[in-house]
Amino acid sequence: MMWLLPALAAAKGGATFWLARKQLNDDGVPVARDLLADGAPRRAMAIWAHPDDEITCAGALAGMARAGVDLTLVYLTAGEAAKDTGYTREELARVRRAEAQAAGAHLGAAHVEVLDFPDGGLTASDPAAARAAIAGLIERFAPSLVISFDEKVGFYGHPDHVQTGRWVREVIETGAPSVRRLYQATLPRPMVALALKLVSAFRDNYPKVPEDGLPPPTVAVNIVAQGRRKRRLLDIHASQAKVIADVQPYADRVPHWLYYRLFDREYFALAVDR
Repeated sequence: MMWLLPALAAAKGGATFWLARKQLNDDGVPVARDLLADGAPRRAMAIWAHPDDEITCAGALAGMARAGVDLTLVYLTAGEAAKDTGYTREELARVRRAEAQAAGAHLGAAHVEVLDFPDGGLTASDPAAARAAIAGLIERFAPSLVISFDEKVGFYGHPDHVQTGRWVREVIETGAPSVRRLYQATLPRPMVALALKLVSAFRDNYPKVPEDGLPPPTVAVNIVAQGRRKRRLLDIHASQAKVIADVQPYADRVPHWLYYRLFDREYFALAVDR
């Protein structure tokens, strides 16, 4: 993947950049304006493990909010277990709760809910309590669309992500009548290959067998119009600057209008459709 920086540098020249962009994306995946089912109420909920997880699909979330979709962000933990932040766990919980609220305001979310499950401890938490909390929020806000992690990899292998995706899918498959669609954040194989070279979180946690990896995408959302907003979101989560620099490589060194033309799509796998 040594072509990445030359491709960015050569963007105005055109050919190298667009070749790199084509190599990263899967043009066989249809591009949709948003993820809502036709005729469904324009209410969406994104359910994550930690504040900053919404970066995964921030462009699609911002685009929907700006198109009038009532958006709710949910985080099962306050993210208090993150390492090397300079804060105590108690301080970090307060900081990241504030960052979650600021992120929601920035993206245009109508509601932000940060729950009290233990960061780094979701796999040991009471599953009935977690499912009840998720089901209660879905009943309260009645989204027709829910977005979360997959229940197999959790985007790059974080156990909290996997557990969140599993609980969300279980709740929706066994109830949650307002929900028409559940989408899981994912990546096409070329982006996974790049992440395995550039992102330590992927190298350290992602399954070694390709078949055990992320679900194949069924739809993509173009996020070029939300590039500036997504880039600003990275700064809002200032306590997680080191982690974000890893999972969004070069985003701090390349103008947003260029970075999010190379990485101009967010990908999703349809998990529930009814």
